[in-house]
Amino acid sequence: MNPTSASWLLGLGAACLLFALAAAVLLVRRRRHRLDRLLRKIAWEQLRDVVVPDEVDGEIHVDLALLTQRGILVLEVRRAAGTLFWGEQLDRWTVLDGVHRKVIENPMPGLRARRHAVHAIVPTVPVSGRVLLVGAVEIAGSRPPGVLLQDDLLAEFPACTGRPPQKMAGAWDTLKSSVRAL
Repeated sequence: MNPTSASWLLGLGAACLLFALAAAVLLVRRRRHRLDRLLRKIAWEQLRDVVVPDEVDGEIHVDLALLTQRGILVLEVRRAAGTLFWGEQLDRWTVLDGVHRKVIENPMPGLRARRHAVHAIVPTVPVSGRVLLVGAVEIAGSRPPGVLLQDDLLAEFPACTGRPPQKMAGAWDTLKSSVRAL
């Protein structure tokens, strides 16, 4: 092979690698944008990656707190692809995608603590907690209580229109003033 052909092939390989990298970045952005659009649809306002005072341990991290029509939703987001094998009493859950095995901590005990911390700040409005699985996830057996897939989120939490009721808006302001950014 002459040096010109080798240079040309090297350039082509670099261009293909750059194209693949750009496509991967766009795919990740598109997925994240879809989740952001969904969250904006079900919530008037949101707090992302905040630290909430906790009566027991001092402080606790919350992925997302959303002001929805049904009250405040504490949402833990877990990204995964494959089949989820879970158990309510298991400390760890497993996601298998045919080749790879990913072990995740059971998010339910932590979610209960986060929901409780938020409810302690705003006891006058309903506070619920859910784990949202994002990605191509199937669940082996029945669905864990409190766990949603992206398509189920809008079914459980209807789209917000207009302004939030005064009682919920006041509670949200109290929550916002009680947290700090991570």
